[in-house]
Amino acid sequence: MESLELEIYGRYRALVEKSGAFSGRTSPDGEPSCVRLSDILDCYDAFCFDGYGTLYNRGDFVYPGAKEWFGALRRAGKQIRLVTNAASNLDQALAEEADARGFDFTVAETISSGSLLKGWLSGLPAGGSPFGAGREVYYIGRATGVNVLAECGIAAVENPVSPVVAISSSTATDEMYAQAVAILRRPGALLLVLNPDAWAPRIDGTRAPVSGELCERLRRETGCAAEYFGKPFPGIWQKVRATLPAGAKAVMIGDTLGTDVYGAYVAGFDSALVVGRNEPAAELDADEKLLGVRPTYYLEP
Repeated sequence: MESLELEIYGRYRALVEKSGAFSGRTSPDGEPSCVRLSDILDCYDAFCFDGYGTLYNRGDFVYPGAKEWFGALRRAGKQIRLVTNAASNLDQALAEEADARGFDFTVAETISSGSLLKGWLSGLPAGGSPFGAGREVYYIGRATGVNVLAECGIAAVENPVSPVVAISSSTATDEMYAQAVAILRRPGALLLVLNPDAWAPRIDGTRAPVSGELCERLRRETGCAAEYFGKPFPGIWQKVRATLPAGAKAVMIGDTLGTDVYGAYVAGFDSALVVGRNEPAAELDADEKLLGVRPTYYLEP
C-alpha cells in the first residue's frame, strides 16, 4: 500500500478501538488458508460481499468467477449481502446497478455507507446537529450522490450556512478542493466522509486514490472534525447484523485489508481477502504486519 493509505487505515482502526466498539482479535488463530468459495460454502450461513474491486468495477466490468460465486450461493440458499462503501446513490439504485451486472441483490440485501447518514442524523442529541438554520452541505461526489443527501432532507449548495462538507467520491477539481478548504476552516466545521475507501483498483489492475484519501488531505489541512460512515466502522455492521437471522455465521469477502478484513473483525465475522486487486500480492505480507490485520482466508477466483 501507499504510505498515506496505511496511515489512513491505521487511523480508522485507532478510531474504532478508541470508541470501545471493538477490542477483539484481528487475525485468525493460525495461518490464513488459501481457499476457493466451494471450500467454505458449507461453513457459513451468510456471505457478505464488497462490490467494487471484488465482484465488479466501473461500467459493466465483472471480475472473472464472480458470477459463479454468486450463482453457487443462490443455489445453496445462503444469505447474501452487498456491503459497500459506495455512497453515490440510494440502495435501490445500487441494487439495480448490481443487478444490471448480473448480481440480483435485492434492496433488503444491499447495505451502503450512504444509507447510514439518515440514521446518524436522527440519532443526534437535541442541539447536537452540525446544521444551523437549514440542512445544507457543500458536496463533492458523483451527481447521483445528491439523492442520498435529499433522502435526509439535505441540500447541496455552494456555500452552506453551516460549515459542513460531505464527500462520496474523489471528483474534486482544484476549485472544489479550495472551496472545501475554505468552508472547513470555519469554526465548528465538520467533514462527512460518506465513502471512507482510501484507494481503489482500476479495471486495468492499477490503483488510484479515492474519497478517503481526499478527505484525509482536507482533514489534515484544515484540522476539522470528521464523521465516518461505512466499513470498517461499527455502524454499517450493526445494520448488516440486523438483516441476518439470529445466530447466523457470516464471512465478509472483499479486496481491502483496512475496510473489508478489519471491518469483518469489528463485526465479529470471518473474512476472505481477494489478493491482487486493491491489495498488491507483493506487498501483502508487509501490509498485514503494518496494519496488524490478517484475513481468515485468501480467496482464489
